Amino acid sequence: MHGSAFVKPTKKVLFRVRLFIFLLLTISSPILLTAQVENSEAKWRQALGGKVLSIPAAQAESVVMVTDDGMLRCYSYAGRLLWQFDAQGKLTPFVSRSQEGTSYICKIDGTLMAINRSGRLLWTKKLSDPLAATPLIGWDGRIFIPQEQEVLCISAAGDQRWILKLDAPLALPPVQDSKGGILIALKSGQVLNISAIGDIQSITVKEAPAVLVDFSESVGIGPGVIVYYRNGNGEIIPFSGPSKPLPSISGLPIAAGRHGSQLAILLESGSLVSISLETMQIIWQGTGPVKSNSENMAFPLSGKTNTRPSILFDERGIYALRLSGAAGFTADGRRLWSIAIQGAASSPSFSDEGILYSGGNDWILYAYKLEDRVRLVSRSLYGPAPDGTYQFEKRADPQIVSDPFFFEETNIIRILSQIESLLNKGTVGPEEPASLLMLMHIASGGMHSSSIPFRLQPLVQANYRVWAIQLLARLGSRETIPFFTNLARNEQDSLIVSEIAAAIGHIGVDPEGLALAVYERIMHSGQYRQDERVLTAIAQSIGALCRFSGPPLSSAGIPYLIKLSETDKPPVVRHNAQQALQRLLN
Repeated sequence: MHGSAFVKPTKKVLFRVRLFIFLLLTISSPILLTAQVENSEAKWRQALGGKVLSIPAAQAESVVMVTDDGMLRCYSYAGRLLWQFDAQGKLTPFVSRSQEGTSYICKIDGTLMAINRSGRLLWTKKLSDPLAATPLIGWDGRIFIPQEQEVLCISAAGDQRWILKLDAPLALPPVQDSKGGILIALKSGQVLNISAIGDIQSITVKEAPAVLVDFSESVGIGPGVIVYYRNGNGEIIPFSGPSKPLPSISGLPIAAGRHGSQLAILLESGSLVSISLETMQIIWQGTGPVKSNSENMAFPLSGKTNTRPSILFDERGIYALRLSGAAGFTADGRRLWSIAIQGAASSPSFSDEGILYSGGNDWILYAYKLEDRVRLVSRSLYGPAPDGTYQFEKRADPQIVSDPFFFEETNIIRILSQIESLLNKGTVGPEEPASLLMLMHIASGGMHSSSIPFRLQPLVQANYRVWAIQLLARLGSRETIPFFTNLARNEQDSLIVSEIAAAIGHIGVDPEGLALAVYERIMHSGQYRQDERVLTAIAQSIGALCRFSGPPLSSAGIPYLIKLSETDKPPVVRHNAQQALQRLLN
């Protein structure tokens, strides 16, 4: 045969050729790997009693949403109605959830409400004005409440920590920073970084930004903010030092998110732009969801803030979410999926389980299963763990408790009175770190002070220790639970132990199960087995913890309440345990 004759390739050769072409197409055009779901059917849908007002809040394997009939509804990720709460009045279009699954909503008359993950009302608090954006949750459960011209910070139990008056209205919804505080942009052209204790760093920008993102020190520039303006120009503005320009983009930025040193920006046209903050260059551009005719970028309450687009950027990838649909991309630009949504009443949300939730104008909640990957979220015993810890007492100057006269009675009274006054006014703010440190030393009676020689008895009278414990409860940080449980474990005074239990109940959270473990130990100890005061306080505390956090903590707490209601316990203990059980069941 001649050299030009055709030779039929073997199956192995054909396989290699096809594999080479597939890999070539994958490298040159990663978008070809798209899992297109433009006409995807919903995994499930549920008829609601009204139109969805809020962006659905997906957390704790469930989703909650505010509807225009004054209801807060909760569904499991499988589509089962878990509960619904009637606010008995019209609600603002915002809902947020804590790590424990507590939902925070607000009526248009300014009544803020906390609803536990079982749909029970925990508390209400009257605000001077209704919410202007979705509340943000801090690392220890504190809540940042944005209003039209002020920001309020309260504990998970509703106690006010600080309030900040703003010089101008909000230009954008607040965003969280990487240190447990928040960033807000004002219409006056100021950007404020407000720490968890109310300290402020201010930056003046050229104009009110279109998008705002936190910036950390990871790429050699001091901490600051990333802003993009309506004309497509952007810059990194550190809190100290000169700003650095970012690549210009062609279009109006409407949402942005950062993960490490990579920034993602969604444009009004639907384009998605990825920028490296190390090289300051555009890495790739893709096509995300396009604008819907009913989409409105206005802010704050004069516009439809529940239709604002968003970018979710985590270890799974980049997710562009807007009223008209959503799209998912890998960090290197491969489109994972895209979906068009018709007739949505609010922007969708994307859950850790890979489910997209969208509320329709037809009063139906739609759930689309778009990914099988589940986000890797650090967890505590009873829910997702926070992104970090504040540990404010470690930031305070240790010299304030090393004074040899610190434990003098007159000095203790002065300290406790001052802290109580700040708490009564709701202005503890920047004094919180020092207050925590001093209260912990007084509550422990000086036994844990490295500057005081070892003594057999506490240095502080029990009534002052009780006072300090009560003030710590009002500060209401979940980060004080380990301190309280360690103190209870080693305490010999039944009055102090009962006050610790009351404090933990007021704080309302026990994410690691530390309190329940200590309570079990105390209930079985010979010292407190029949102590009415201690056991009553424990019954009330367990009831409060179960009411606040709901399942699965309540599933662990109820057996203890049943034990405390048995006939071998003192009558007052049985009565309080039975009352706690009835409240959980009703």
